[in-house]
Amino acid sequence: MERLNLEKFKIMAAAATLAMFAGTACAHVEVYGEVNKAFEQVWADKQDTGVIVDNNYSPSKFGITGTGNLSKCTVVGGVAELQLMPNNTRLVNQLQTDSSSTRLVLARQVDSWVSGGMWGKLSLGLGYAASYGITDISYAGTNQTSLGSSVANNAGGMFFGRKNLNATIDDPTVNEVFNALNGVGDIDSLNAVFSTKERVRYDTASWMGFKLSASYGNTANKYVLWSTQVTNPNYSRRTYTDVALRYDACWDDFHLGAGVAGAWFTRDHTAATTTLAAATRNERAWSASIAVEHKPTGFNAAVAGGQKRQGLATHDDYEFWYIQLGKKFCFTSYGKTNFAIDYFQSKNAIVNDSKGKTFGFGVTQELQKINSALYASLRNYKYDNVPNVNYQDLFVGSIGIQFKFGAML
Repeated sequence: MERLNLEKFKIMAAAATLAMFAGTACAHVEVYGEVNKAFEQVWADKQDTGVIVDNNYSPSKFGITGTGNLSKCTVVGGVAELQLMPNNTRLVNQLQTDSSSTRLVLARQVDSWVSGGMWGKLSLGLGYAASYGITDISYAGTNQTSLGSSVANNAGGMFFGRKNLNATIDDPTVNEVFNALNGVGDIDSLNAVFSTKERVRYDTASWMGFKLSASYGNTANKYVLWSTQVTNPNYSRRTYTDVALRYDACWDDFHLGAGVAGAWFTRDHTAATTTLAAATRNERAWSASIAVEHKPTGFNAAVAGGQKRQGLATHDDYEFWYIQLGKKFCFTSYGKTNFAIDYFQSKNAIVNDSKGKTFGFGVTQELQKINSALYASLRNYKYDNVPNVNYQDLFVGSIGIQFKFGAML
């Protein structure tokens, strides 16, 4: 069976299995989805770009999930979810604002699990790794729309053109300079491999606010259900192991959340079998974040940071840190109005001692009756300290709407 058809079969099989829950006692099936579209304007010296995009802070998707009680304490479930992403903000750029490579439908989750209460939860399939989302802990209310630690979601595919010159495909992108190390399964900054992985994962039950997770699986896989894009033949398999510890609890007027994770990768098979093998090594990464909200006033803050040992032995470790400050207001009866500002700095992203800096402002107006939101953001990106090269700054403005829907069957 061809790979494209195999992936379609996996989705249909998972959906059929979930549908069977609908007629079972003590079972629940839910259909859900969202559309998250925006208009984005990028100013870059001589090469301004305006385009309608799919916002990768929370991309458009459609899914079905079901659960059934195997016994009083044991629950079995599954999920099948597609990611719809025409003109995704991590792919479009000054040279390619609307093409076949941005019209992808991806299998985001084809996952199953069994939960045993105090014994925790075991998952198997295409799903989130244990460390996924570890640097995105926040109470700002903007992380799915306008402002979050994965700052490349705004305009990840955009090129840093050289001063007074148009950008070319040889220039670095926002993806390559700003990597939030948001756990295994976050978008690979060099080749735009998207989200979830085939893995096995275990989560403990929550104990006094703490939860421990671990997973093992494959990485560097692209799951494309429909696309006219030819898959890069240099994609290869490697494995990872990751562990994450999370904490979430309320203390009087404060809500506190935190997480720390580590991930270890085997060497890429292609690199390990070439003349570069002697210069490559296993990659490993750690990352963490902490967030707090003062509930009576709506003031909140979040901090994140991380480090990754690069695969090339001559390349210094990549490092980043991030800070976000926010405030929630009750201006209207539609829902809270969330304001946030942030700052992100990276080092050694492409060449040693190079630096990336970005400052952003975002606002999200919640529409509580329909579980959706309106939003807008402004952000600038800088990439400097590169020997003998001066890159132009990028300024990005966006305005959009996130619409969510769902129904129990």
